[in-house]
This record gives sequence, C-alpha cells and structure tokens, in this order.
Amino acid sequence: MPSVIAANLKQKGAFASAEQEVLLGIRIAAARLTEPWEKFLKTEADLTTNQYNVLRILRGSHPIKLASGEIAERMISRDPDVTRLVDRLTRRGLVSRARGRQDRRVVEVGITEKGREILTHLDAHVERMPRAMMGHLGSKKLGQLRQLLEALIANLGTFP
Repeated sequence: MPSVIAANLKQKGAFASAEQEVLLGIRIAAARLTEPWEKFLKTEADLTTNQYNVLRILRGSHPIKLASGEIAERMISRDPDVTRLVDRLTRRGLVSRARGRQDRRVVEVGITEKGREILTHLDAHVERMPRAMMGHLGSKKLGQLRQLLEALIANLGTFP
C-alpha cells in the first residue's frame, strides 16, 4: 500500500531516497496548510501572505520602525523585493516610510493605525487556523513534530 505522500502525488514507484520522500511530504503539507490561509487573507483583507507577514513583523517592532533589510531577514518566506511589498502596503495606507534619523540613506518602515486595525481584525482567525488545520494531531504528536522541525531547521544541509 503506497504512503500518503505517494498517494497524494499519484506515484506508483518507490522514491529515490527517504530524504526525497520526506522533502516532498513537507512540501505537500506546507502547500495544503498555506493554501486555505492564502485564500482567506485575499478575500478577508486583500493581502498576500508576504504582505501579512510584513505587517506582523512591523506590529511586533512597533513603535520602532525597521529598514527593509531588517524586515527581509525576519520574513518566513524570503521575498527578494521587500521594497515592492512595502510600496503596495504604503499605497493602501497600511505602512509608512521615513528617512532614517541616524542614516538618511536608510528608509525606515512602520505600521500605521490602519495596518494595526487590519491585523486586529485577523487576530482571532490567526488563533483559530492552526488548531483547525493541525489540532487533530493532539499535543503529543504536535510536540514530536515541533522537535523534528527544530532539528531539521537548526541543522539544514547545503545545496548545491
């Protein structure tokens, strides 16, 4: 009987390695977890997941403003063009930009009241979503999964 991973991929043959099967499993799980959240954010707040992530980062640092490079370092999914993300959020009035006080070459970004209001509106859903998607695992399996993910993230190999 094929594994859940193989069944999801409609793969009939064996995987080349256990690492390949696990990597594909992680990618499937990540896609299945994020897809409903992406749709929800789009319909509920007209935000992408990266825009939402920028707002959460800025709310966490508020009232301190951050440079684009600092925002990029804190993002979950690395976006090479944080400037464009910030441009879109600025046009919507969700963030503001100002020249740095210490270094005028640096542009500092902060969240606006409107940006904080959108996040406040989404907070209850942010609390509910992980439980809805993964609560069936129970606390013991969630603890095991967290430990495995921490070990994986802490010691990732390199490629190429």
